[in-house]
Amino acid sequence: MAMYAIGLSVLQEEISYEKTQVKQVAYADDLTGAGKISELRKWWDLVKKNGPTIGYTPNATKSILIVKPEHYENGVRLFSGNGVTVTKDGQRHLGAVVGTPEFKEKYVEEKVSEWVKEVGVLSGMAKTEPHAAYSAFTHDLQHRWSFVKRTIPGISRLLRPLEESIRKTFLPALLKTKIIIVENVRELLSLPPRLGGMGITSPEKLAEEEN
Repeated sequence: MAMYAIGLSVLQEEISYEKTQVKQVAYADDLTGAGKISELRKWWDLVKKNGPTIGYTPNATKSILIVKPEHYENGVRLFSGNGVTVTKDGQRHLGAVVGTPEFKEKYVEEKVSEWVKEVGVLSGMAKTEPHAAYSAFTHDLQHRWSFVKRTIPGISRLLRPLEESIRKTFLPALLKTKIIIVENVRELLSLPPRLGGMGITSPEKLAEEEN
């Protein structure tokens, strides 16, 4: 990975902001740029020209141009025949999402639906193997929504179904109780073990803070 980064830095010298007016960042082989559509076209041409000489071959079919709705036709025109997909809605990006509020909401809702199912499976395990289920939740499962919370703003309300699943399904199964987990108990369980809790945090409450 370190050698790859050193190699890619050669390309980034050729497509730098000073030459293209495109703000950019690279993560492994994922190269991302942001700027005016006309400048992005120049940037894309430079990537195609200079990338292959250092072993970086851009794949147009996996490349997405996200534009504002009013610039959609201009984006299609400038990138016509390049194989690049042009969208005015949005696109998943490194586990987060870039796009319209509607696209963001749909993406998060789909992720929450998956996580709720996973919490349900873990709740079933907790009835017979509470310690294993607790370890799986705190060391693995609850970290799956950390990146989404940190990178996508304004999603606290979208995470409510997940919090409801944790409170009404997982915690009662883990604690072997049919008693409703009231607010003060839920807050106590959210604390780290060193403070008397269990470290089972609330995704809904932490979303804004972590973002």
